[in-house]
Amino acid sequence: MKIKTIHISNYRKFDNVKLNMEDNITVIAGANNSGKTSLVELFNSIFNNTRSKLCCDDFSIIECQKWSNSIYPIVYSAFTTGKPKEDVITDICKEVLSVTKSEEVALMPPIEVKIQVDYNGNEDDIRHFADYIMEFEPNNTSFYFIYRYALNVELFRKTLDNEYEKFLTRFIKLTRDENKEIDAIRIIKEMLVLLYANSCEETANFSDKAYKNIVAMDMSSFKSLFNYHNIMAGRNLDDESSDRTKILSKNMIDIASQEDDWKDLIKNLPDQIIQPIQDAKIQEKVRIASLDTLSETMEAISITNGGHAGNIVIDMNVTEEAVHSLLKSITCAKYQADDHYLSESSQGLGYSNLIYIHLQLEKFRKTIDPLIVNFFVIEEPEAHMHPQMQNVFSQYLINYYNREKGIQGVLTTHSHEVVRTASISQLRVLRQVSPFKCNTYDLREFQNSIASNKELLDFYDWFYTINFPDIIFADKIIMYEGDTERMLIKYILRSKEFELLRSQYVSFVQVGGAYAYNYKPIIEFLGIKSVLITDLDYDKDSSNIADVLISGTTNTTINKFSEIILDNPAPTVQVLYDWKEKSPLIVVGCICLAFQGKRDYYSRTLEEAMLARHYGVTALDVKLKKEWIEKRNKDKLKFVIPREGDECSIRTIVLHTSNRKTDFMYSVILNNLVDSMLPAYIKEALLWLTA
Repeated sequence: MKIKTIHISNYRKFDNVKLNMEDNITVIAGANNSGKTSLVELFNSIFNNTRSKLCCDDFSIIECQKWSNSIYPIVYSAFTTGKPKEDVITDICKEVLSVTKSEEVALMPPIEVKIQVDYNGNEDDIRHFADYIMEFEPNNTSFYFIYRYALNVELFRKTLDNEYEKFLTRFIKLTRDENKEIDAIRIIKEMLVLLYANSCEETANFSDKAYKNIVAMDMSSFKSLFNYHNIMAGRNLDDESSDRTKILSKNMIDIASQEDDWKDLIKNLPDQIIQPIQDAKIQEKVRIASLDTLSETMEAISITNGGHAGNIVIDMNVTEEAVHSLLKSITCAKYQADDHYLSESSQGLGYSNLIYIHLQLEKFRKTIDPLIVNFFVIEEPEAHMHPQMQNVFSQYLINYYNREKGIQGVLTTHSHEVVRTASISQLRVLRQVSPFKCNTYDLREFQNSIASNKELLDFYDWFYTINFPDIIFADKIIMYEGDTERMLIKYILRSKEFELLRSQYVSFVQVGGAYAYNYKPIIEFLGIKSVLITDLDYDKDSSNIADVLISGTTNTTINKFSEIILDNPAPTVQVLYDWKEKSPLIVVGCICLAFQGKRDYYSRTLEEAMLARHYGVTALDVKLKKEWIEKRNKDKLKFVIPREGDECSIRTIVLHTSNRKTDFMYSVILNNLVDSMLPAYIKEALLWLTA
């Protein structure tokens, strides 16, 4: 039995979000505040019998605001009519719950989770699920359930009755306030939302595959179909010598106690433990030390109680449960290094976290029930681990889930290393698309979408472990070709006009002009606003403007974009210049393509564009070497002037500086020349990215 899909509506930031689950392990990756913890907390509420139900904070903020704004005038009017309490409550309920009212105004959409559970018709025993079959097609091996947290009409009336005086006091105070204080109205609206949420209850249903034909079921029956456990990110671990919780030690005893022969091992221990206690007359010692001194007081008190207080005696009873507690308190997990033994807190939180998660998995494995869904969720397993440990441990966890076929797992993470360890098909990416909304992106679906393109599949297989995590966690992406571009951009972003961009998670991804286009599918799939900074790279032997304009570009990415937008797979430089004149910012989907244009002095590379702008000449203009030497010395720039000949151009200088580009960029930055040398195509693209 495995969960196939979980479809979430109107829960916090999740609005109509579908999560496709892998049979073994699904890795849910996302940056901070993307919704990972919210998702785990939802699982806790749905599948875990010991957890509390959903509450006010779990409704969509947008829906709460919309409902409270629409219902506030109705409630205000009812409370200020001067009618008796029962009439006010009746009027409000009539307005809120009336079937003639638009549901969009009267009721908030319920928190709803649709769950599809699949089974293997040849292997799985469905006796516990058989009562919930709604689809009888031979090829349909699924069960469908709906979990809802929705308004209970009677509970709403009852809760309003209980809270009536609080609301009445607020409204009376508000009517006397000529200014109608905004904060007072806001607080009443918050009270209304809380009233609504407290009047909701959780329900469970089974249904057909369209989730239209619905039959109610008992909530406990629904939850009994799932053997669920989770490890939250905020887990208690021993990391100091003062810690005495011995989390690891206690978990080891818990695991051992689930073995079949455990009861046989400890069944004689109670008698064996009590005998030495009795022989040592400990019971008698306790009685003399504590109870004998109370005798006279107890007798005096018993007189006032009719002499029925009774006598206090000491009785020592050693049960198997007491033995279990004793073993947990005396067992100590230690690390052995040569002949030295170190406490479980001595190796730091990383090791403690690793061992703790393993022990929890082992405990869960012993509770696997093949007749139901066995679902184990780990939130951020990488906590307290350095990158190498994260990589090794996440690989261990993935192998564990792959090996244990009876367990279906979820890992949530914001670790690059965990993402690198998982396969693309196992990844689901959570991204915040607005302050109160997040989306999921199923990378198995992405992989399927490019399945027919073997070249692209091979590319993603290669670059996946290199910079793929940099992409999926990013708010914005800057793609660049070389180290000099990265140095320049990093420095530029320090300026005030890019302050907003600095506050976001910007990933720097190094690409080559020949392969940069391959990043387009994943960036567009994830919807990440990105800039691709590349070089025009026309024929470097072009020595005059006429030759430049008829030249083509060797940059595959520029040619690919031109093919899409201009329907021209081999544009000349003139065509590209005209393109940039009409559209200074070339934007395809969510990617801005930035390369040298006519305003960049006929340059073909970044270094040419920088020198040409700084000195106000084209990359082709020839000057005496003496002049270049004077300019270089004056500006303290590091570029190479060729020895042969008396004249040279920026083109020649850059070609001879090709092995010292990093030195050149350092000299630009250290001599504060970035502003005067920054090419227009780069600045415009970064400003677009900032907006």
